[in-house]
Amino acid sequence: MKTIRQSALALGLVLLPLAAHGAEPVERGDYDVCIGMIDKSADKALAYARAWEPHAGEDKLAALHCEALALSALGHDKEAAARFEDVAEGLSAAPNDAQADAYTQAANAWLIASDIARAKAAMDKAVTLQRTPEHLMDRAQLRALAQDWDGVRSDTGEVLAELPSNADALALRSTALDALGFPKAALADGERAVSIAPHNLDALLARGRARAKLGNVAGARTDWQDVIRFAKATGRGDDPAVQAAREYLKKSGGGDK
Repeated sequence: MKTIRQSALALGLVLLPLAAHGAEPVERGDYDVCIGMIDKSADKALAYARAWEPHAGEDKLAALHCEALALSALGHDKEAAARFEDVAEGLSAAPNDAQADAYTQAANAWLIASDIARAKAAMDKAVTLQRTPEHLMDRAQLRALAQDWDGVRSDTGEVLAELPSNADALALRSTALDALGFPKAALADGERAVSIAPHNLDALLARGRARAKLGNVAGARTDWQDVIRFAKATGRGDDPAVQAAREYLKKSGGGDK
């Protein structure tokens, strides 16, 4: 999913013009000042945003957004998510992409807070506002965490209708098809994903899983060993796919060699 700070960059372009309508010219700088504080002292940024908010007038959404980002930086993810949702609701008259970005930020914060249901609810709103491949992939990933495999298949299918060579979507749909009991279709997606992105860890993991289901244990083990090997070679040793590959290798009768 798009990270909170990545979304902030685009969303800030909408919020800054809102701040420009303040009574004094200096009001336009408040959002910049607040955001600039976060990396140096999130506590100070949070205090600044909360002191500014009651007097912000038309700039209230800018103050709320800075507050949400500061809360996120401090690890107060549930509070941050609620604030991002406040911002999103306040952007009802703004372009759909800005409101969708705010809901995506809320979804990301709920995910970090381990509230998958609320993360998905926020992402549903983002998709309703802007049904792009990026937002659909974000929702598909959340649906995968909730083991809503029909939903994953639907969202990734829509992504692939527009972007047929998206290896991440193919790998995720392969996982969904495998979970739904269609190993041959899962293998087809896994094969295509690996052919497009040979070092994609999720694609290799998915193809290995489908191969194993269809009796090709040796091929599956090769895929899972490649996951570990490629991850180590590219500094991705902490990727969740690595742990999954090790577990699959262990269950298949050996280690990761």
